[in-house]
Amino acid sequence: MINRIHGVDVSGWEGNVDWSLARSMIGFAYFKCTEGTSGIDRSFAANKKGCEDAGIPHAPYHYFHPDLDAELQAQHFISHAGDHFKRYILDIEKAPITKKQLQINIIKFLDKVQTLTQGKCAIYTSAGYWDTWCNIPYPTWCKHYDLLVAHYTIDNHPMLPIGWINWRIWQFTDHFWFPGCAETADGNWFEGDLNACRSWFGNYKEIDPPVYNNTRVRSLFPDLHIRHLPSTLLREVGHLSRGEIVELSDLGGKDIWIKHNRGWTCVEHDGYRYMEVIK
Repeated sequence: MINRIHGVDVSGWEGNVDWSLARSMIGFAYFKCTEGTSGIDRSFAANKKGCEDAGIPHAPYHYFHPDLDAELQAQHFISHAGDHFKRYILDIEKAPITKKQLQINIIKFLDKVQTLTQGKCAIYTSAGYWDTWCNIPYPTWCKHYDLLVAHYTIDNHPMLPIGWINWRIWQFTDHFWFPGCAETADGNWFEGDLNACRSWFGNYKEIDPPVYNNTRVRSLFPDLHIRHLPSTLLREVGHLSRGEIVELSDLGGKDIWIKHNRGWTCVEHDGYRYMEVIK
């Protein structure tokens, strides 16, 4: 049996992500932090805090510019990401002017991050890129770094770049939907079970459920939908009658939703209120 855990990677292109909703579906996330020697992703701070608050295992990545100073890029990355992560990710997909200096620059970046953080980067790339630009000399050194491989295929395993015999994370699509995100993002598999995933990232945190002091709400509409999760796009699992009372156990959703012992029900949407709080 294959043990794999769903996760995502995002950047500013995905906009604002509600990680408190995302945690119901994904087991991990990695997100863009910096690019080159001066770029900073506009969503990095929000994604970092959101994952921390939701307890989601996470890591930052740096988008590498092969022809810029590698050590300055590493310093720029860690100065914004911080030195407290167990995992850092180097995103290598931008073509260099020539391949002559590429592997030397990559190793300089990796060594500098390790010096600054006492940790080791993982490498994100694809077989198409790596086999084209990092084939001379043969990269015997890369097997010492965990691989995050991009390969969009229906096969059960990704194509591996030369130098690696296994992978840690596989980015299998760029069209993955998950709760809390208005855009589709990159979907990933972690090779291993949930405990292995949490251990690899090293910053999973179990979140205590909120306490609502036995708050009760009453339906104002007949046949008010109960959903599997807080979205009008998701399947119905039942209905509440007019005047029916349920006890609140959670809040969530794009508008105002409540979770009760039968599922999720919308309280307010587009200016309409469907339920009232009983004091």
